[in-house]
Amino acid sequence: MAEARVFTLRPLPKPHRSDLRDSFRIYLSASSLAYLKLSPGSLCTLRSEGGIEKTAVAWNAVGDIKTTVVQASSILQECYCIKLGEKLTISKLDGSLNETDRVQLEECTHPDKLVIYGPLSDATELAHWEWALEYPLSQCGILSVGLGFEAEIKGQCRSFKVVEISTSNPTDQTISLFTKRSRVQIGTGPKEDKGFATLKVVQDGLGGLTDQIIRLNHLLVDFNLRAHGADMPRFYRLNRGILIHGPKGTGKSSLLRRIESAGWHRTFSIRSNILSRNSGDGEAKLSKIFKDASRAEPSVIIIDQIDSLAPKRSSPEASSLAHALCESIDALEDAKVLVVAATRHPNDIDDSLRTPHRLSVEVEVSIPTAASRKEILCAIRDRSSEPSDSIIDFMAEKTHGYVGADLFALLQMTCRKARDRLIPNIESPSLDVPMVDEVSKEKNSAWLIVNEDDVIAAMQEVRPTAMREVFLETPKVRWMDIGGQHALKKHLQKMVERPLKFPERMRRLNVKSRKGILLYGPPGCSKTLVVKALATEAGLNFLAVKGAEILSMYVGESERKLREIFQKARSARPSILFFDEIDAIAAKRTSSSGGVNVLTTLLNEMDGIEELKNVLVVAATNKPGTLDPALMRPGRLDNIVYVGPPDYDSRREIFSIWTSKSVVSSDLSIDDLAARTEGYSGAEIISLCETAGEAALDEEDEKNEPQEVMWHHFEIAFTRVKTQLTPDIIAEYEQWAEKSAL
Repeated sequence: MAEARVFTLRPLPKPHRSDLRDSFRIYLSASSLAYLKLSPGSLCTLRSEGGIEKTAVAWNAVGDIKTTVVQASSILQECYCIKLGEKLTISKLDGSLNETDRVQLEECTHPDKLVIYGPLSDATELAHWEWALEYPLSQCGILSVGLGFEAEIKGQCRSFKVVEISTSNPTDQTISLFTKRSRVQIGTGPKEDKGFATLKVVQDGLGGLTDQIIRLNHLLVDFNLRAHGADMPRFYRLNRGILIHGPKGTGKSSLLRRIESAGWHRTFSIRSNILSRNSGDGEAKLSKIFKDASRAEPSVIIIDQIDSLAPKRSSPEASSLAHALCESIDALEDAKVLVVAATRHPNDIDDSLRTPHRLSVEVEVSIPTAASRKEILCAIRDRSSEPSDSIIDFMAEKTHGYVGADLFALLQMTCRKARDRLIPNIESPSLDVPMVDEVSKEKNSAWLIVNEDDVIAAMQEVRPTAMREVFLETPKVRWMDIGGQHALKKHLQKMVERPLKFPERMRRLNVKSRKGILLYGPPGCSKTLVVKALATEAGLNFLAVKGAEILSMYVGESERKLREIFQKARSARPSILFFDEIDAIAAKRTSSSGGVNVLTTLLNEMDGIEELKNVLVVAATNKPGTLDPALMRPGRLDNIVYVGPPDYDSRREIFSIWTSKSVVSSDLSIDDLAARTEGYSGAEIISLCETAGEAALDEEDEKNEPQEVMWHHFEIAFTRVKTQLTPDIIAEYEQWAEKSAL
């Protein structure tokens, strides 16, 4: 090992860096470094005559300097009490630099400024400064007692000085390395791990998002480590980003606002309209926001509708912003900055953002369940007495597919319906309507009473968001309007009601709900009517599709329509998706048949990679023999039900329903009518009744007096309405049923 050499201390030829990173470097010529067996970045010791050894970092001098000269910053001179021109003995120091566990600072702001700012006495404000000062100290990197610096936070420029440094392995080194694990304390008292004010998303007034808020608060613990005193392993990294996704109106923006007000030092919001995709202006603004957030940690960056800012890379402009966003997130490194983004469709954003080191955590905000809907309604109602708890329960049970925004609109409309019912003459300004005086205003909550009829009336006008584009005016058909088919009605009720009302019983027996039902049978046997009644009675969202309407002459258009239909059904679940005339899109696959891609899409949507939950697919056909066998395997349309012509009791019930709504003769025998219509379908029986009614109207025109529907009118109808169902047709359906059961 070479002997130590004596050097003369000279000043640096240029000012020290603003981040103070070169404060404890000593600059030597290349030959001096070689003589001392030092390389740039090596540790060395300085010793003045009669002084103690100080630690420094050797560095290569810029320009030519003498071999007997060493250059050092004014900060090193001040901290080590060394004057220019002094003789220093320099030697190599083996080992590595100690890491700082805790650095204690003392404020030395000028008294004139303290008069304006005030002292740092409040615990929360003190914690803010302690946390924020970690950034400039990490930029400096190497610290020593006596190091002074300035920091500007919240518009206040304060001065601080290092008064004590604690390391886990105390040595004679006078400098140490500030790392991400190092803690900062302002003041001379004993170290109290106050940490930053606890970051927490508050749930009050926000219903239906309990699970999501609990998960978010678990993630925010990363930013509360100081408060909890938890030292994580060295390989542990903070979560840099969270992606919140879900359908429109489910509460994503509300959740973002709650995260924003969780107690951060500063919050930043990025919107697509503030970033220009022209030139490099957008990238520059984006980079500045992230740099400002790094200086104000702990901070949060909120990006709503991130798909408009960084969509899938289909154009150079979109690619540049997405690339800039990725680079900005990567540049955060270990800064205590959280990026929270929201989108309706996570697959619409750039794939490079959905990685473990960027938007690593994905939180789904889905369509609320009945229990969640009740929470949302109670949160909207707040402290009001109306609607009552029983009405809230009723609304929560009936509003399948409604999201938070829909429920708010529904509650508004329900109150208006109740008001209109209580003040029936509100549309007649000429009538004297009693005005509400100042005294009665205090009793408004008792004056307005909401009932179930108000809710039902409001639901006719406020539809679920997911259903607005496909809303169908389905006739309100009840089970009582359909004669016979009691076994089919009971079977369908069980399939719909069990998963909704008794899910625990199904889980106990490991039974999963059916995904699909195929109704087949001759035309006019109430297949479509039964499905309409099922949707009405169950109160579910109902989407009806005719198979022929999906087919398009353009390549890929039919498949796209089909995927959109299933997406709508998923968004509005629990729902019923009814395919009438399904044979038009699900015929057997042959080498010459068309529509194969449509059938493949249908099979994948029903039982593909993405599981179909809480969506019951019901299909109807008159031609079951033409359907592809793959459609009827377990997990798809595996519940095959034959809907045949009505039997005697069913025919009698159909006649009873029709005659109860008409004016018929007392001597008209329903039993005789039921017996005579053997082989008639339900639609043919209704046609027979209406034809008899028309015959009565004809007679009424001739005699110019009211007539009842009598037997001879039905005799006329029998001559006009003949059954189209023959024994051969019925036999074909029965034979297919036997084959499909094998």
